[in-house]
Amino acid sequence: MASDAQSAMLTSDEVAARLGVKVQTLYAYVSRGLIGCLRTPQGSRFDPLEVEEFAARRRSQPVRRQGSLAAKPLMVLDTDLAVVEDDELYLRGQPAGALARSRTVEEVAAWIWTGDYAAELTRPSQQDLTAAEAFLAAMPAAASRTDQLSALALALSATDPQTAAGTAQGLQAAGSRFLLAAPAVLAHSSGGARRQTDSPADSSSVAEQLWLALSDQDLQPEYLQAINAALILTIDHDLAVSTLAGRIAASARGSGYAVLSAALGAFATPLHGHASHSAARLLRSIRSGQGPHHAVAEIMTSTNGRGLPGFGHFAYQDGDCRAKTLLELIPALPHGPAVVEAVAALVEEAGGSGQLQPNIDLALAALTQAAGMNDDDAPLFFALGRSVGWIAHAIAEYHQQPLRLRPQGRYTGP
Repeated sequence: MASDAQSAMLTSDEVAARLGVKVQTLYAYVSRGLIGCLRTPQGSRFDPLEVEEFAARRRSQPVRRQGSLAAKPLMVLDTDLAVVEDDELYLRGQPAGALARSRTVEEVAAWIWTGDYAAELTRPSQQDLTAAEAFLAAMPAAASRTDQLSALALALSATDPQTAAGTAQGLQAAGSRFLLAAPAVLAHSSGGARRQTDSPADSSSVAEQLWLALSDQDLQPEYLQAINAALILTIDHDLAVSTLAGRIAASARGSGYAVLSAALGAFATPLHGHASHSAARLLRSIRSGQGPHHAVAEIMTSTNGRGLPGFGHFAYQDGDCRAKTLLELIPALPHGPAVVEAVAALVEEAGGSGQLQPNIDLALAALTQAAGMNDDDAPLFFALGRSVGWIAHAIAEYHQQPLRLRPQGRYTGP
């Protein structure tokens, strides 16, 4: 019978899948001393964290191997929205961490779209909200938060007489209505509401409505700061696959709702937007009493070689600055101390190496659990914040030649 330590390790097939190589190549690494291997009667076993550190080292090398998750990109597009320099994320030249500590998501959205923090956003009407609530109420109970956001984009498109308006103003209006409607609609959707404000069409902030809809804890100012920070820190981060999908829709002159729908389709994937849900599962297993080593091995096995959720990011040498900013706000939340303790246990298990420090996915998982929310709310915050960036990229794409992002296929068949 395998020992507990051995059962928490990975098989050669699992490691090969994680690294994107053949099993024979994996054993070549072992023979060269690049990665350790434990021989057992059941076969070779590998330490999951050593595997993850090795994968991170390979990603940081200048030569990118075909099949790796960090393979050379197919295209490079100009963007003036976000950049990471010296491990700091900047939005339009401003440190994202500073914006997250001092602004609301409404102010930052207005500034990114128009250049003015005080610019007025287009609010959804009561008719818009009523129609969207009915749309979401008809969804199956198992629908995810990103499913609900996709349905919201469709519903708002159906009630907007300017849906087909191919202008930057039309894109901004669509983004505004989506951002401001989501909290109110979620407060009335099946399986989501805890409480709601007096009127779904009131002028309460996005952060306040989200808290009241998703948490059963009384509202405090520091809670609103954490919600706003989560939304602002996720607005943009280079050209993620969801952002590219949105820009492709904009390249074909899709409406703001078409952009949001396309982006959400690419977002709702295990290697992008839903990674925060996996990180939430990992964090909750620690909080339920499972040992960190076993929790890490279990989650890495269940994610089919996709790595350790919530840790590491190729853009940072010394840790994800977005995670650092958001995690600093977690202790002030209702269940903050217990969640911080669980995060610390995971960080200690990961060894604290520069490549395996917490990323934004773990920080979002920590936020939702510290607030008493559901694990599926972590992708919700990510997608809602990122919607601001999707619309900004769509506005930029509208200034480019239409259909420039339609690639030419190269036939390789028989």
